[in-house]
Amino acid sequence: MRSWLLIGTAGVCGILCAGFAGCDSGGEKFTPVAGKVTVGGAPLTSGAVTFQPDADKGNNTKHIPVGNLDAQGNYTVTSAATPGAPPGWYKVTVTAQEPIDPKNPYAQPKYLINRKYGEAATSGLAVEVVAKPAAGAYDFQVTK
Repeated sequence: MRSWLLIGTAGVCGILCAGFAGCDSGGEKFTPVAGKVTVGGAPLTSGAVTFQPDADKGNNTKHIPVGNLDAQGNYTVTSAATPGAPPGWYKVTVTAQEPIDPKNPYAQPKYLINRKYGEAATSGLAVEVVAKPAAGAYDFQVTK
């Protein structure tokens, strides 16, 4: 009896833990998303790109895909630990600032691009994630 109780308890805990940890994608499919960010025609060499689901255009996913920029301005998004993003429309934000000075950690951040790109409501950037995007579909140009 005791072994059945332990197995039953472990099974229930495993199911609950998997659900709370987000291991299950809820049946959503993920599409690879990669692009490039430029500022003034040159690659933005640091920062991050975030895709905010656009509920007004029918995207109700709970995933928020994020990608870090590399030295060439390229990024690839992941949704939690899953590569890619669920298909649908997204408002896009791009953030980039100089590293914090360890000698002055309370100094105001120095932004590398216009701060408007850091907010979904003001960035003006939007994209639809699709299964077969056109070349450059996920590329963005930002300003200082």
